[in-house]
Amino acid sequence: MKTEQDVLARLRTQAEPVLGKGAAARIRAFENGDLYVEARTASTIWAWLVDFLLVTGLSAAAAVAYYFKSYSVDAAVGASVIGVAGLFVLPLLYGWFYGNGRGLGALFNGIRLVRLSDGGRIGLGKAGWAMLIRTLGFVIIALGVLNGDVTVTNGVRTSIDVRETDRLRAAGFVRKP
Repeated sequence: MKTEQDVLARLRTQAEPVLGKGAAARIRAFENGDLYVEARTASTIWAWLVDFLLVTGLSAAAAVAYYFKSYSVDAAVGASVIGVAGLFVLPLLYGWFYGNGRGLGALFNGIRLVRLSDGGRIGLGKAGWAMLIRTLGFVIIALGVLNGDVTVTNGVRTSIDVRETDRLRAAGFVRKP
């Protein structure tokens, strides 16, 4: 009896002439059996970095704008509150605008955040939460990567390489046999 690892190894070997060795090695299967090409770790980290910089930059810009435009005696306190609140509110809003799993970081890197169960869109409710975790957790994940941990999935969602997954499916590799 063949294990799932054996089946995927055979599929990777068959897909290698079409995708190349690197992309074929990243072929995975969703829980429902559909195949995809997992995003490179570097692409995922770059996507997270872009989203992190966008959110923190907007939060800092709002805080600085308030500080310089405010006539309040304690403008620094108000600016601090706006900056910190922005780190929690902006990722939620940003995620809701990109419920299809393609924030600006993902668009720039050619990846998409999808449900691990079936590869579907993560949806608006989960997108805000995912972006909050992504932006606030970026520092922790970046430190982990520097320490040698390259795990960037959480068991519920994963990032796929959109172009390579499309090529995989166009070559007729859609589901596990």
